[in-house]
Amino acid sequence: MPRNYVDGGLIVGDSASLLNSQRLKGIHTAIKSGMLAAETIYEALCADDTSANALKKYPEKIKRSWLKEELWAVRNFHQAFHGGLWKGLFHAGFQFVTGGRGLIDPMRTKAGYQEYAKLNRDGTLVDQSSRFKGDGSLTFDRLTDVYHSGTRHEEDQPCHLVVLEPDICGSRCVREFGNPCQYFCPAAVYEMVNDKGAAKLKINAANCVHCKTCDIADPYQIINWVPPEGGGGPNYEGM
Repeated sequence: MPRNYVDGGLIVGDSASLLNSQRLKGIHTAIKSGMLAAETIYEALCADDTSANALKKYPEKIKRSWLKEELWAVRNFHQAFHGGLWKGLFHAGFQFVTGGRGLIDPMRTKAGYQEYAKLNRDGTLVDQSSRFKGDGSLTFDRLTDVYHSGTRHEEDQPCHLVVLEPDICGSRCVREFGNPCQYFCPAAVYEMVNDKGAAKLKINAANCVHCKTCDIADPYQIINWVPPEGGGGPNYEGM
């Protein structure tokens, strides 16, 4: 379990990896971790000590609760599907019998961004005009879905999607991977445009629905997602 306590603070819920990946559910684990965090904080305040040494009781409380039992049984679930569907189904079924233990425990896999296949193209931008647009009734294009999400950001704030080495986007990434950020982002935040004959990344930060896919899936790991100012983001008013 990752360290989830620091001087003066505790990490709860999905941010502390307390998600049941097999069930795609984390609300119940987030609530329980919040309760255990509150207990730990109360005890620390009573002892007038909020140092990391005092707060380390938090992961100990997690280990003694039903959280540990539930999450331990799914510790290898995602890794099981790393080799494909059929291999994954076999491993997942085996884990049901063994209480989460794979043929190897723990099962190790590479991060997804390390598995991209290089295209080795000539550096020409791909025409995006033929992208899926939907029928407007049952299926919709990405910008329509962004509208339905109710996402809002202050337009004059600093961009919360920080590309640490933007020159890579218009050079190496065009040739090697074809700018996958245009495809894995569900909100059309990233767009490659032709700027005076050269490829350039355009960031439509106001569209961001805070899924953090870019931070995780970028093949060069140069996109740093940071919280936007003012608490902006998706609202999902129609749900």
